[in-house]
Amino acid sequence: MCEGGRPAEASMASSQRPPQPGLSGSPAEEEAAAGGGGAQATRRRPRGWRAVAFIIGVYAAASIGTNAFGFSLTTLLIGRYNMKPNAATNVNNVFSGTFSFTLVIGAFVADALWGRFSTLLFGIAAGVIASCMIKPHVVYQSGHGMAVITLSATVHKLKPPPCSPLDQQAGTCVAPSALQRAVLYVGMGLLVVSAAGTNPTSLPFGADQFDDSDERHKGGLARFYSGYYAIAMMATFLALTVVVYVQVKVSWGLGFAIPTVLMAVAFAVFLAGTRLYVYVPPEGSIFSSVARVFVASCSKWRLRLPHPDDARRQEELLYNGPPAAANNNGRRVFRLPLTLQLRFLNKAAIMTDADEIRPDGSPARPWNLCSVQQVEEAKCLLKIIPVWISGILWFTVVTELTNYTFLQASTMDLHMGRHFTIPPVSIVAVFYLSVALFVPVYDLLIARAARRVTKGGRGITLLQRQGAGLVVGALAFVVAAAVERRRRRSALASGDGTSPLSVFLLAPQLAVMGVSGGFSLVGQTEFYNTQFPDQMRTLANAAFYCEQGISSYMATFVVNIVNARTRRGGGGSVGWVADDINAGRIDYFYYAMAVLTAANFVYFLVCAHFYQYKGEQAADSPAGPEPARDSGSACEIDAALLIKDIIASQRA
Repeated sequence: MCEGGRPAEASMASSQRPPQPGLSGSPAEEEAAAGGGGAQATRRRPRGWRAVAFIIGVYAAASIGTNAFGFSLTTLLIGRYNMKPNAATNVNNVFSGTFSFTLVIGAFVADALWGRFSTLLFGIAAGVIASCMIKPHVVYQSGHGMAVITLSATVHKLKPPPCSPLDQQAGTCVAPSALQRAVLYVGMGLLVVSAAGTNPTSLPFGADQFDDSDERHKGGLARFYSGYYAIAMMATFLALTVVVYVQVKVSWGLGFAIPTVLMAVAFAVFLAGTRLYVYVPPEGSIFSSVARVFVASCSKWRLRLPHPDDARRQEELLYNGPPAAANNNGRRVFRLPLTLQLRFLNKAAIMTDADEIRPDGSPARPWNLCSVQQVEEAKCLLKIIPVWISGILWFTVVTELTNYTFLQASTMDLHMGRHFTIPPVSIVAVFYLSVALFVPVYDLLIARAARRVTKGGRGITLLQRQGAGLVVGALAFVVAAAVERRRRRSALASGDGTSPLSVFLLAPQLAVMGVSGGFSLVGQTEFYNTQFPDQMRTLANAAFYCEQGISSYMATFVVNIVNARTRRGGGGSVGWVADDINAGRIDYFYYAMAVLTAANFVYFLVCAHFYQYKGEQAADSPAGPEPARDSGSACEIDAALLIKDIIASQRA
């Protein structure tokens, strides 16, 4: 198997291989690694879906709470805290950006210090504390911990008095006081801390509950990734339809109470399953190991690599000591074979007369000599960055589509039947529903058909799946541009700026983009979780969320560039993306986004062409391919087997 490391016989150390003392395979150490400590924990075995059943409710309830709050935050700040639109938007942007980037800190803490369960539990506790502090305010924790939105009608001192529509137009509403702002911002800060503990850990913690040595679990992990997003997307659909409707049409308090009750029940169920969970201990930070590789390779830049065109023979002459993480817990870590990509870093493993080896096999000066394992882990991070950038661009265009679809919906007929109307934001739920429906279609039909065509393996590789998402995403913007042209023509003809067309005319563009998400969302998640170094499994999940955070800023940047260019190009003082959607040309903007997506696809093809999967050595070495496990190719492995070795390195 190429993507998960070498076969166990060739790539894993055991008690029969004294040169690799850090990779002990004794039964006691293996059980300790699987259980996370304690007599009872060391005897615990992964329970698969039986354990995940206690966790999955938290995923669903958190998605409902997250989106019920996130999509209405600006409206809440304007309507309940009398903030001006620009101020409310700025608060929302700062909160969203900080919310996304702090996940990296939480991922580091989980991987290096506390472990996933402890970090997850801390995040939930932070959300509960925030809810206790600011009951009349909004208490929210995203991801898969606690999501509480509470508005108290009885406490008036911690929020400004209500403001009538006439006062809002005149700008005479009473602004929130310093105390009211302070309590609100402190609560939001606690929620950011809570998100840092829960978002990056929830998915890896669920993956920890599967055992690759059990035949029943082999396909369970791959289905877990797909099921995770299917449930999250369906929960988001319910948040944008049922919950948002209750907030806008019935009561904000009742609308926020729904996710509150759901999260309370889900949290209780989550705690009830603690005796079933597998607790993987922290593996130590890889950041220092990566820094050592760069320092050691730079200090030996004058040295020449032996056998520069033969990776296998070169590896035999380099230092192949124990991986750094294995020294901490005695846990087995799959060794990665040496590759010739980024070969300059291979010099960090060249042994010189000045390099000394301790009796335990570790170097006396770790900043001067690194193992092949450390070198390859550093390469994993560098090789992922170009693909990660492509993911940011995909999330950017998705953000553009959802943002301006909401503006389009605000000018259209919102009726569903003769008497029932929906909030404009609810139309965005079509995107999430499309993702939720397409994921099982992909797993049951497309992936199986591809495996039959390719005669086994996974059929469609992870990079191919992401590339397909980019192609479909470009088509979504073509559909959106055609719909916008029709909507704008009808709105201008009506005379009052509103279009008599049904809001559900926007559903096709969101459905097509949802198919793109079905390819890209799950593909990116699997890609990061399989291609990141073993010690950074939680950080891989944080990288996915950071894409979304950066895309929020990128979306604003793209709009500013488009407006600047179109105003200068003869469009007068109004650019394509104007405050008045009818005065601008959103259809032209959508075509521009289709071109940007196509350019991203070309860039992605270049990245995919040069990308070498983790552990793949056959292309570098004339000595022959890596020993095969099932299909013998890194690009043709079943989805479960693709992740098998990586999870095994955390389970032993």
